[in-house]
Amino acid sequence: MSDALDLLVLGAHPDDAEVHVGGLLALASDRGLEAAILDLTAGDLGTRGTPETRRMEAREAARILGVQRIVLDFPDGRFTEEEAYRTRLMAEFRRLRPRVLILPAPEDRHPDHRRAHRLGREAAYYTGLRAYPCPGGPWRPEAIAWVGGEQPGRPDLLVDVSAVWERRMAAFDAFGSQFDPDPSKPATRIAHPAFRRGVLGRAMHWGSIRMCDWAEALWCEKPVPPALLRLVMALERP
Repeated sequence: MSDALDLLVLGAHPDDAEVHVGGLLALASDRGLEAAILDLTAGDLGTRGTPETRRMEAREAARILGVQRIVLDFPDGRFTEEEAYRTRLMAEFRRLRPRVLILPAPEDRHPDHRRAHRLGREAAYYTGLRAYPCPGGPWRPEAIAWVGGEQPGRPDLLVDVSAVWERRMAAFDAFGSQFDPDPSKPATRIAHPAFRRGVLGRAMHWGSIRMCDWAEALWCEKPVPPALLRLVMALERP
């Protein structure tokens, strides 16, 4: 690995990154950028599958996308914003040194996603403080963005992911324990075929605005950080 990651996507659970920005990660891999997924939990409270199954699926999805994956093993549904969790995340940020950090949505129906957003924002700030008692040297991402929640509103950036769309969806489908509409398994919202159609529909809608086949959306504070613009330009270069 180089001295710093170009892109780090933080998820509360395995599959969060693939639901929203699998295309960005696949493009980063294809463009020779250093990219990774950081899962806070192994999804051990999931209605379907087991932590072991989800770990295998997560490894396969990362292989398909061509990126590395790290799991912090925070307790699913039970991690908090207390200092112990923040410091653990800060240490990982200092180790990975991401230039651009993508977080879960700040507003989302799942409490873990909202909490992961807040925890990630705070850790990304405090990790730049030299005097903060935390392993590793100080580091702060040059740009922070986040994915959309249930009602995302108008995005700040749209990225054309048409070139990697089939691979992006193959990584999504690698999480069969979560998304396979098998009637013999417990019924969940994300296992209903409409959830997958929603992923496709949003990407088609963003693509229609971006004037491409498929696009993924990001949100950020304004003005848009230059490092985030540079990343998108690098992802979309011919």
